[in-house]
Amino acid sequence: MAQTLYLMRHGETLFNKQKRVQGWCDSPLTETGIAQAKQARDYFLRQGILFDRAYSSTQERATDTLRLITDLPYQQLKGLKEMNFGIFEAQPELLLPKFRPGSSSFEDLLVPYGGEDIDQVGQRVYDTITETLAKEQAQTNLMVSHGAALYGLVLKLKLELPRNFRFGNCAICQFDWSGSRLHLISVIDPLTDQKIDL
Repeated sequence: MAQTLYLMRHGETLFNKQKRVQGWCDSPLTETGIAQAKQARDYFLRQGILFDRAYSSTQERATDTLRLITDLPYQQLKGLKEMNFGIFEAQPELLLPKFRPGSSSFEDLLVPYGGEDIDQVGQRVYDTITETLAKEQAQTNLMVSHGAALYGLVLKLKLELPRNFRFGNCAICQFDWSGSRLHLISVIDPLTDQKIDL
């Protein structure tokens, strides 16, 4: 049975607004973030998308976003957590190491500072998604995760996105899962109704 997954980023948080690093540390949704989650909910309703199962990372910002989108019971999955930024957690973003020339991610630059390698992040997100979909066998699934976690998954799947692309708050990735392959169909911005078909 083919399954559909809507994997999305949470709404804006206090640390997003303050331009602070937010990985394994957490901060609450702002009023804007709450409104963004409601816009995502309205997008799904306009499209007639109803979920059979719902999941979020174990972090407050993801769970709160999910609860604004659906009334379904949900399961928290640690594997959907954001990337660990080590000693840079909760610090101003400008303190982060600079990307290597030609790179579009932190790669393994955070590892010496107690953080994660982006490839490890992508692998754990992929493993969590595929194991969950294989076990539950639900047709239409919602998972709420985080920006770097989504990007790690994109790298794991070797997907090509437009140069300088960034997952904005509440960005949605629509995937098909065949039981052996996770295939990205489109990336949706429910705040602007823009859609990139892949």
